Amino acid sequence: MRATEIAVLSCLNKKSIQEMEEQLNYGKTLFEGLKISENCFLSTVSKLEDYLSKNEVKLITYWDEGYPEALKNISDPPVSLFIKGNAEYLSYGLFAVVGTRKMTNYGKQVTEMFTKEISKHFVVVSGMAYGVDSIAHTTCIKEERPTIAVLGCGVDYVYPKSNEALYKKILENGCVVSEYLPWDSPKKYTFVARNRIISGLSQGILVTEAGMESGALITARFGIEQGKDVFAIPGDIFKSTTKGTNELIKNGAYLVSDPSEILEYYGFKEHRKMIELSEDEKVILQVLESSGTQDVENIAITLSKPISELLVLITVMELKGLIYKSEDGSYKRAI
Repeated sequence: MRATEIAVLSCLNKKSIQEMEEQLNYGKTLFEGLKISENCFLSTVSKLEDYLSKNEVKLITYWDEGYPEALKNISDPPVSLFIKGNAEYLSYGLFAVVGTRKMTNYGKQVTEMFTKEISKHFVVVSGMAYGVDSIAHTTCIKEERPTIAVLGCGVDYVYPKSNEALYKKILENGCVVSEYLPWDSPKKYTFVARNRIISGLSQGILVTEAGMESGALITARFGIEQGKDVFAIPGDIFKSTTKGTNELIKNGAYLVSDPSEILEYYGFKEHRKMIELSEDEKVILQVLESSGTQDVENIAITLSKPISELLVLITVMELKGLIYKSEDGSYKRAI
C-alpha cells in the first residue's frame, strides 16, 4: 500500500497503527466496516497525490524511514505525518514550550527568557496557538533558531488566521507538522490530539504559564504518560493564569525559575567551555567520548595510574561537571 493510501485511510477513518496494519494487505474486503466508500477513497488519494506533486510537502508514514523514533514510543502514534518546511529538524533534539492562550505580561517575559536559552541547545516545539505558543515560536525566530509547530489542522491551513505571518516565518526557520490532510480545517478534538504529538516528539516539556483549563496541561499529562520530563514555572497563587502550572508542580513537575536549571538537567553548562583541563582530564574525556562509558579500573589502566590517585581526579572532574557516575557505577562524559 502506498503512503498516500495509508494517509487517506488513517485520516478518514481515524485508525490506529494496529488497525492500519490489519489493512495493509487489503483485498476485496478493504471497505467493509469503514466509514468511506471506495469512490471516496480513490478520489481523495488522487487529490492528495496531485497536491503532493505540486507542493513542497513531505508525507511519511509510521513504516517509512525518517519517521521520528520518539513518536514510535508513545501509546498512540500518528499513522502518518505531513511536513512542510525543513523536515530534517525532526531528527534534532526537540523540547516543547507550551502554555496558555490567555497570556499575561509575566507569561510573555518568562516564555521569552526560557525559550531564548533552551533554543540554543534544542529545537523548540509548540502549537502555534495564541499566547505562549506564539511567543515561543517568535522568540526562536528572533534568535535565528529553528522551531517546529505541530498543528491541529492541515499544514496548508493557517490557524489562527492572524498568525499567518508567524506561520510563514516558521517555514523559513523550521517546519510545520500535522497528522491531518494538508487542506483539513481544525476541529475541537484535533487540538487535543495534536498535543500528544508535541509531547511525543520532545525530550521534555516546559509549561510557562497555564490556568486549570489550559490545553497545555493536556500536553503535560500526555508527557507524563509518555515518560517525558515535565517542567513548570511557578506563578502568583492569586492569578488564574498560573493555577495550572502551580498545580503541576504540586503533582510532581520540576519547578524551575531559571533556564539554566533545565539545561543543566540535560548536561548543558556553558561555563564548562571555559574550564582549563589538565592533560589527565583531557585523556579521560577522550576515553569516555570514544567508549561511551568506562569503569574506574579500565580508566586507571588507560592512564597507568593507581586507582586511589584516579579517584581523586574523578571526584574533581565530577565537581567541575565534566563527567558523571551512572547507576551501574561506570562513568560517562557530561559534555
